[in-house]
Amino acid sequence: MPQTYNSITAVNYISEKEIAKVIKIYFKENAVFENYSIDFASQNMLGFLCDYLRLNINVSVGANEKRVLNCFIKSISKSNKAKAEMVKELKLYEKESKFYTIIIEKLRTPGIKAWSAKLIVALEDALVFEDLNSLGYRMHYKLKTLDDAHIFQALRTLARFHASSIIYEEQKSVELNRPYRIYEDYKDYFDKGGYKITAPWFSQCMIAALEVVKSHSKYAKTKDIIDKCDRKWANVWKAALDLTDTSSKYRNVICHRDLWNNNLMFHYKGNEPDDCLLVDFQAARYHPPAGDVVLLLFCNLEASYREENFNRCLKYYHCTLQHILEQHCIEINDIISLKMLQESAKDFRLWGLVATACLVPQFWMKDDLTTKIFTDSNQFNKILSQDKATFIRKMCDENVEYRIKVLDLFEEIVCEYILN
Repeated sequence: MPQTYNSITAVNYISEKEIAKVIKIYFKENAVFENYSIDFASQNMLGFLCDYLRLNINVSVGANEKRVLNCFIKSISKSNKAKAEMVKELKLYEKESKFYTIIIEKLRTPGIKAWSAKLIVALEDALVFEDLNSLGYRMHYKLKTLDDAHIFQALRTLARFHASSIIYEEQKSVELNRPYRIYEDYKDYFDKGGYKITAPWFSQCMIAALEVVKSHSKYAKTKDIIDKCDRKWANVWKAALDLTDTSSKYRNVICHRDLWNNNLMFHYKGNEPDDCLLVDFQAARYHPPAGDVVLLLFCNLEASYREENFNRCLKYYHCTLQHILEQHCIEINDIISLKMLQESAKDFRLWGLVATACLVPQFWMKDDLTTKIFTDSNQFNKILSQDKATFIRKMCDENVEYRIKVLDLFEEIVCEYILN
């Protein structure tokens, strides 16, 4: 029996006509549709803005061959009106659909291993992918930060992603006999999305963080520090956003900008990860690669481990990028030297910290609690667009681990960018 969320069943998300389209595109041969099954991908929330389903299609190919196509569907929400409205307002579905159908096709480079899930088809309000779970990929547990093995797999994948952007531009530059940047033709595909000072989601992240600093942080009773926070807070958060504008100083690449745990899918050999793929490109933007590298480290590592290994991770990423570019006759120092990567990473620490301070308060809780809180349309809208501070304060009061994790981020902003 298909699962039901808010009176919406899984079968409401895709028609048999659309399933026939999936079969035709995927098999490219005379595959005959037999039957299918569909259900929500999880009883818990996998992401914040869409509904997720698994579709299994049984077909026959030729006289005797039976095959199963396992699909993952990412759909504009039908179960939560507030989610659907946010996605439509920010044009996130349109942006991601164009990314998969146009940009990824431009970036596809022979010899470079995949860095994203394979899209089968973009429907009117849903993207249908190959199901990564059926291929052995899964998410890391979100309340446990990444260790060496996982972070280096993720850095390797990030380098492949960024290298694809660079290679496309360099080859196009040779073809045109002039410097070419993909931003020239596809600027509209890389807007700020929800990361702008006037966006209700971002402004609530910023306001809530300041309110919680005033009420719960170690600085709460120190008036001169709180006064400094009041004066400087908005400027600090805006400066973080400005970093993700296209740079005139450093080489730019297409960046993911949403590298939290659930957007990293790991494949395992035994207990060790041997590959990673990136999912969810709704926040993609065109800026220096250090922005992605730093965000990955801030959002997925313990602060102490991050600081001890920050330069080591930069060197590993740069070495991986260098190796890929060399295979395509591109000299890394013509693109970005290690020194330039390190300099830009120092600048982007503010972006990594602020973006993480936006994301972590929304997901640093057990899945059943996330689902309980954010599947209700009214609560979702109130927390994300109207009053995030009350939600974070309540969570801090009720959950010690949450309080420690969130306050560490907010207090780091105060220490590094308000007091210094």
